[in-house]
Amino acid sequence: MKYFIEKINWVEFVFVPMEDSNSVTIEIMCKAGCIYENKENNGISHFLEHLFFKWWKKYPTSISVAEAVDKFGWEFNAYTWEEYAWYYIKCAPDFVYKAADVLWDMMINPQFPKEELEREKWVVIQELKMYEDNPMAMVMKNWQLFFYWDNSYGWPILWTMENIASFTQDMLFEHKANLYTKDNLIIVVAGRIKNLEELKGKLADTFWLLPEKRKLDKPEFKHTLPKQDREFWDQKTNQNHLVISAVGFDWNDDTRYAANVLATILGWNMSSRLYQNIREKEGLCYYIRAGHDSGQDLGAFIMRAGIDKERFNFGVEKIYEEIQKIANWEFWQEEFDNAIWYNIWQVQMWIESSNEMSSFIWSQYLIYKKIETLDEILQKYQNLTIKDVKDIAWMLDKSRLYLYWIQ
Repeated sequence: MKYFIEKINWVEFVFVPMEDSNSVTIEIMCKAGCIYENKENNGISHFLEHLFFKWWKKYPTSISVAEAVDKFGWEFNAYTWEEYAWYYIKCAPDFVYKAADVLWDMMINPQFPKEELEREKWVVIQELKMYEDNPMAMVMKNWQLFFYWDNSYGWPILWTMENIASFTQDMLFEHKANLYTKDNLIIVVAGRIKNLEELKGKLADTFWLLPEKRKLDKPEFKHTLPKQDREFWDQKTNQNHLVISAVGFDWNDDTRYAANVLATILGWNMSSRLYQNIREKEGLCYYIRAGHDSGQDLGAFIMRAGIDKERFNFGVEKIYEEIQKIANWEFWQEEFDNAIWYNIWQVQMWIESSNEMSSFIWSQYLIYKKIETLDEILQKYQNLTIKDVKDIAWMLDKSRLYLYWIQ
């Protein structure tokens, strides 16, 4: 895997040539997620993402934007997360300059017209209602507030309808000016790049108009564990949806690789303990999974399931029993070996296409300013021993678990 990092007009670009790819992806990634919000404007990062797709200088209507993209069969989308927001176009290699032009107009010349802003509020409110009707989404939203507390790290990406209704044109322009700056974003180009030097020249003429310096810093992360080890919310669902969590390892700690293997043994795939013993043997659920998430400031083990209401207490007891077995080292060399190879193959399959490769690169470099190559990641998994995994299994002891559910 080869990549090149270059600063062009004070904007950092990462180029990842993929000769066997049939596409090119250009992604703009900015440290502009919801952790940069306050209580009054919580939700504005996601709302700004929506409005970025409306009314620019070269493409002054939403239909002109859609037609410009659709006529070439592009994939054009954006997402907002806790730490960042990102915007991307995936297209055939012949259209990479047009894609760059579209993204440039989007970033440099958004208009945020008031009539579009008011109309889009209803769209985002419908999106919020859609998630509120989905207990699998709501349990994660509520768990986040339970586990991270009432601060920007615990607030959801989509907040209240009252907040959405309060957003103004001035608030959008201010939020953009504060965070969408040369020192706070990167641009990744991955895929079959036909003429790298020519592309660099094109990009040099585009994004130089971005503001120079961000005006908001990342808030200090202060994590306090929940005051109680379980909590619930009554939503009158047809089944109970639960999240069991424990503190894990952040991205800068290489122990996260052992944590990923531990979570795989517990519940990441079909041969895992939770899947086999809770779903297959007991028939208690349709979905059940365990994973380990590594963020910038904190990592977490997260176990999720939807359990039959009549057997919920029994199901929780059985899940805790399986977790405790893992905490007590009751897993074997064959399970460890299978989990290692599962993670190795997962990483390799994750970066097969240009947009996946681009996300693989920026998710590391934007936040951490370093890139672990595929070979380096595979080697870290291959170097693990079962002792490395057993050394951290105690972190899943029942005394360290926190349960949240919707019923």
